[in-house]
Amino acid sequence: MTGETVVLELAALVMLQENQIREKTDRHTVRRYAEQMAGGAKFPPVKVTLTDPTNETKGYTLVDGWHRVEATKVNGGGTIVADVVAARPEEIAWFAVVANRAHGLQLKLTREVRRGVFRAYVRAGKHRTGRGRKVKAVSEMAQDLTGIVSRRQIPSWMAADFPAIYKAMNGNGLEGQDLGGHKERDMDEEYAKAAQAALNEFSACMRAMNDNRKARRVLTTASAHVLELAAAVTGKREWPRAAVVTADDF
Repeated sequence: MTGETVVLELAALVMLQENQIREKTDRHTVRRYAEQMAGGAKFPPVKVTLTDPTNETKGYTLVDGWHRVEATKVNGGGTIVADVVAARPEEIAWFAVVANRAHGLQLKLTREVRRGVFRAYVRAGKHRTGRGRKVKAVSEMAQDLTGIVSRRQIPSWMAADFPAIYKAMNGNGLEGQDLGGHKERDMDEEYAKAAQAALNEFSACMRAMNDNRKARRVLTTASAHVLELAAAVTGKREWPRAAVVTADDF
């Protein structure tokens, strides 16, 4: 699937906040994009990567295009056109940085965003030369990160965030097999947090609804999704009638 352009269901798109390098999505930009889309403007496809490269049924994770996705949602759209790219979980944030520096809404470079870009750069392995474990010189890193972090700042940030890499920079220049004391991302934990956040938002929206008929329709749909997911996770094809919620139950 890598390299193809596909049409994706927004409901099946994984959007992890940790992959967005910005501090937050800009609501004014979302509104502007939504208005332009409603007027017929065509936007470039968003970028996604397979959530699990070994299993296409697990869907796609958003790499670049947060504002376009949110604008599509504002307009009531259910699908979006996406280019599929190859990216490991630790590379996604850096891919987003590269995309934002090349086009679209530019990053607001607060100190926290700069630090996040630096960490994304290192976690993606861009601080190494070639495919080996040799660490680049500070001057090379500074060139890669022009406008993000200065040559003077890199050593102190590296020492604080990636001590093993900092040690390699001041030793033989060869990095160990870890990421400077940082554990690899526990993707299941991140997916669990994102799912919980979505459930909290779902609960808040349901409580805010005044039209019971609309609420029933949403709950019926939600129940169907829960049963489908439960079957996929546990392998159990049939669930007791008590677990099924329909509009007649309200």
